[in-house]
Amino acid sequence: MLERRTAAKLIRLQPDELARITERARACGRTPARFIRETSLGAIPKPRHHAATDAVLYDIAQIARCLDEIGRLAEASQHPALAELARTALDRHWALVRQIVQDRRRGTAAPDSAMATTSGDEGAK
Repeated sequence: MLERRTAAKLIRLQPDELARITERARACGRTPARFIRETSLGAIPKPRHHAATDAVLYDIAQIARCLDEIGRLAEASQHPALAELARTALDRHWALVRQIVQDRRRGTAAPDSAMATTSGDEGAK
């Protein structure tokens, strides 16, 4: 049986500090008190995976498979321009995936500039 916690300690935080702690605690699926207690005892809480994130990653992988298949079909049917376009799209796709994974590991959001550079260069056509 777990022993009940009976000792209390008041800590004072600036409002922005409490907001950051609360945000990180929620991302890890913990209350702010539990988050503070665990991190002060040496734990390094990790943000939880969400079903929505997993679904998006699955969809991104499906897009990559489609782009790869388009490239192979274009090469097989002797359409080098279409094959090159498919390969370029696939390369840009994987660059974006790598950026998302790196940002996720750092715990930051994907920069808006990454979305802008991968959304398509209309002038390049």
